[in-house]
Amino acid sequence: MSRTRAYLENTVILVIVLVLVQTFLEDFAVLAGWDWAARRVLLYTGFAFDIFFTIEFLTRLYFAFVNRRTGVYFWYERGWIDLLASIPLLLLSSGPAVLAYWSGSATVIGFAGILNVLKVVKAIRIARVLRLLRVLKIFARIRNTDSAMAQRHVAKISTVAVTVLVTSVLVFTLIFTVIDVPSFESRYQDRTVSLLKDISEYNLNSASGREEFQTAAARDEAILLVQYEGRTVYTRHSNGMYESVFGPTDYAFGERGDVRVFFDLRPINQEQSRMNLIYFGVILFMVVAFLLYYSPHFALTISDPIHIMRRGMNEKGYNLEVRIPPLYADDEVYRLAKLYNEVYLPLKDRSAIAEESEVLDLKLDDIKDILHE
Repeated sequence: MSRTRAYLENTVILVIVLVLVQTFLEDFAVLAGWDWAARRVLLYTGFAFDIFFTIEFLTRLYFAFVNRRTGVYFWYERGWIDLLASIPLLLLSSGPAVLAYWSGSATVIGFAGILNVLKVVKAIRIARVLRLLRVLKIFARIRNTDSAMAQRHVAKISTVAVTVLVTSVLVFTLIFTVIDVPSFESRYQDRTVSLLKDISEYNLNSASGREEFQTAAARDEAILLVQYEGRTVYTRHSNGMYESVFGPTDYAFGERGDVRVFFDLRPINQEQSRMNLIYFGVILFMVVAFLLYYSPHFALTISDPIHIMRRGMNEKGYNLEVRIPPLYADDEVYRLAKLYNEVYLPLKDRSAIAEESEVLDLKLDDIKDILHE
């Protein structure tokens, strides 16, 4: 049973590493302009990972409930991280994206609600950074020292730091979604609304009017395709390119009278992905900094002095003094270590000398008894 549990834990750690790579690639693919076929694979893998983590969380929660340790798992074993990195992302990010692709609903979103949709999508895409919280699970498998206190302390402070950062980003994003704050999305919407109005004023029934419009439309990359009375009067790309490059969230359309205009949403998606990669990098560097810098620092300044004092109290022949760095001499641990060095060790030495003297006296008494006989 223990071998099976260890195998499953190692599998979870491997999936955590893979999902971090997938999360990075999904935003990088948007920013780099990868074809839709490659991005579709990343969409499905993200969906599969979210299902995996959701099942893992529900399984752990079930066994914790059966063993009457739900509170211990959720709070002390950081089960709430498992929750945040599984069900919300499945319900708010990868799940709706896959359903939208299967149903094609993302391609028929009316333009009137595009701004609100884009703001919600932006908040959801930032929420995907919560997957990085899963990397904190790896802390339990990394041992800088044999100190359980060091591992628990570093894992806890890392969890708090990452959670505060991610939560702050989410809260401010949602606030800016509710409040009408100028943003890249709102500026893009204003621009497209203006374009839709201008296009509807062209006389598209005449050849000269269509030619004048096509010349103007070619200068604005936000316009992908224009239909008038159900007929295509302008297209920027071929049908083959639309099929291979554009995904269901890469465009949307607006209507005004008999004119329907399809707009390119890739600039908005790229801006969102750029911000997500920045958040991803900041949080990843933060976690690595805690692991590579703070964890050894905690071990050297807290765990190691306690370890030396514990051995000195338990082992008769262990008399190593705690080295006290001048910079940390006023810390509680090193104030205790000073008492250990200056009070306990001398008492221990005197006690050892007294014991040796008693042993020597006993041996002398034995020798005297033998000589007397």
